[in-house]
Amino acid sequence: MDKVEKYLAYDGKASIICVNTKDLIEEIRKIHDLTPTTTATMGRVATVCGIMGLTSIKENDDSITVQIKGNGPCGLIVGVIKRQDNISKIKTYMENPLVELPLKSNGKIDVGGAVGNVGYLNVIKQSNITDSEYNGLVPLVSGEIAEDFTEYFATSEQKPTVLALGVLVNKNGVQSAGGYMINLMPDATENEISKIEEALSKSPSISELLAENKTLEEIAMIVTGDENIKLLEDDLQIKFECECNKEKFAEGLVSIGKEDLNKIIEEDGQAEIVCQFCNKKYNFSKYELENLI
Repeated sequence: MDKVEKYLAYDGKASIICVNTKDLIEEIRKIHDLTPTTTATMGRVATVCGIMGLTSIKENDDSITVQIKGNGPCGLIVGVIKRQDNISKIKTYMENPLVELPLKSNGKIDVGGAVGNVGYLNVIKQSNITDSEYNGLVPLVSGEIAEDFTEYFATSEQKPTVLALGVLVNKNGVQSAGGYMINLMPDATENEISKIEEALSKSPSISELLAENKTLEEIAMIVTGDENIKLLEDDLQIKFECECNKEKFAEGLVSIGKEDLNKIIEEDGQAEIVCQFCNKKYNFSKYELENLI
């Protein structure tokens, strides 16, 4: 079962959120029929999107849209994030989900090769209360996802951030998936920073920690080097949720105009629309299309 836990380290001078997203990523893998390469890629994106829903969204129904476009074969990747109380709700899309690349020389999945290292990461924040929009655009650093988001947090939000993301895939699907994010508070000193840096240098990867069945509390202690961390929240959730429905797609059909609708009726006699986020299919009969006109 997926879990999310928030902790404070070094007497509140650093915060850390740790997440286990194995079930979430397996659900997304099945929805999009992902390959091992795109499972690892989408899994990292979905995990950081889930974390951002719980750390960067403060008001219910505010939203964040993440767009990643590199020069790799998987093409555009999109994540849409909303928050409802203690739940981060996400949905994801990849332009070319069937991409499969050879493993790297170290035996790891080539996420950077799938995404590409030339392109951009764009984070669009929408507030329903103020009806305002914030746009944060940064160039890709490596296409490995965690490094790219770390650059975004440092550049666009001025937040010193440590971000780790990982997905292990075997022949049966997702073996482990998750991540952690460490943020330093303004009163953090060089002493706390050095201790965290030392702990991180000795720590196994997040994929290895999860595969070893370490608890999120154990992971938080290992990567911060603080054995006296304090639990802040353990009732948080990350879940996949798509809000598509037939009425929304009917509005989309209406927006293309009478001429194009008539053309669809003449050529096909019906219309089938597939949601790019959840792959749910919506069928419109000739009668329904005529009513839209």
